[in-house]
This record gives sequence, structure tokens and C-alpha cells, in this order.
Amino acid sequence: MNHRFLALALAGTLTLGMLTACGGGDGTSETPNTVTTPPVAESVVPSPEDSAPVTEESPSALPESSAPAEESSTPSNQPSTAPSAKPTTKPTATPKPSTPATPKPTVKPTPTPESKPQADAVQSTWNDISKLNLPNLTAMDDATLSALYGISAADLEEYVCMMPLMGVHSTEFFIAKVKDGKMDAVKAGIAKRQADLDAQWAQYLPEQYELVKNYKLVTNGSYVLFAISEYADDAVSIFNSYTK
Repeated sequence: MNHRFLALALAGTLTLGMLTACGGGDGTSETPNTVTTPPVAESVVPSPEDSAPVTEESPSALPESSAPAEESSTPSNQPSTAPSAKPTTKPTATPKPSTPATPKPTVKPTPTPESKPQADAVQSTWNDISKLNLPNLTAMDDATLSALYGISAADLEEYVCMMPLMGVHSTEFFIAKVKDGKMDAVKAGIAKRQADLDAQWAQYLPEQYELVKNYKLVTNGSYVLFAISEYADDAVSIFNSYTK
């Protein structure tokens, strides 16, 4: 607005100057050289016109330049003021494998000499005799015992009777526990068997015949042993250890 009043004032001044110049021309003739104001007024007029657009455009330019600045500042501040928080995840605990309890081994009690089961005297005697260096032997059954010894198995509570597999050996053992009242019958049967072996080996293999002649017959209570062997004395010692 100030520029407009200034322009109007300048225009008014110019107009007054021109009117004065015209009036002076009518009264005097010496004033032609004094009319110098129009060029000055002409040089002054463009300045208001040039400044007026500048003053009108400058207020409108400021809002236009400031508006984008406000818009651009808003996005630049948002990422810094609102950082994205990383999600926190709790680690999942791994369950420990359950181990089954190992059962304790059952310890069997070691049997004491009193509780350890022992074989009967007849079988124990033979078990120890069989550990000697003997030829191959085979066990007699009830029928063979009756045929060769003339002894009935019914007269015995238990027995072991062994004879050689091959006819070149005279080794033989008879171990028995005799029932009450049957010992004499059993001893008679043993005597019969020894007599048959003596007759068999008298003419055959003298070394084996010597074993037959040196047979051993021992009784301890109801137990009896008949042995033909080079280990006959050892057999008697074993028999006595179980039956006496």
C-alpha cells in the first residue's frame, strides 16, 4: 500500500510540474530551458511500477516456499522418533530326556558249605574216580548187572557199575549203597563176577590179569566198592572219604 501512495504522490507531482510549465510559457519567454522535470518524472514513474509487483508477489511467495518445508520435515522426523522395536522371543526350553532307572542286579547269595547241595556218596565217589587216567568205560544197566553179577537192582538203593568199552582192558568198578539185609547177597554176586574175570584173563594179557588178581573189595556200613584198576588203591581212598 505504501508503494501505491508513493506512486500516486509522484504522479501528482509530475502533473503539477507539467501544469506549471505550461502556465509559465504563456507569461514569459525565457523559461524554455527550465522545463527539465518531465524527464525526471519519467524516470521516477517506472520505479513504482517495478517495485509494486515485487511487493505484491513477495508475500504470496513466502507461504508457497514454507508449505513444502513443513511437509518435508514431518517424514524426516517420524523414523527417528518412532523406532521399530524388535520382537523379543523367549527361547523354548528343551525338555531333558527322562532316563529310566537302571534296575539293580539281583545278587544271588553264595551258598555256604552247609547249604550247598552235595551229591550222594555213591555218585560223589564215582565223580572223583572218573578224574583218574582211566580207559573208556560204559555204564551197566539193571539187566546187564543181573546177567554179569547176579545182583538184583531191587536189593540196592543206588549204584554205579562201569565196564570197559574195549575187550583189551579189565578195568571195572562197582559202587553201591545196599539195602538192609542184602549185603551178603551183593557180596556173593561180586565174588561170582571176580571169579569169571579171573578165568577170562588167566590165559589172556598177563598185565590185565594182574589187575584182576589184585582187585579191591571194601565195605563201609551199607556201602560197598569193587575195583579192578591200576588206580584201585586211589579208588579205595576216595570211597572211604565219602562213606566212613
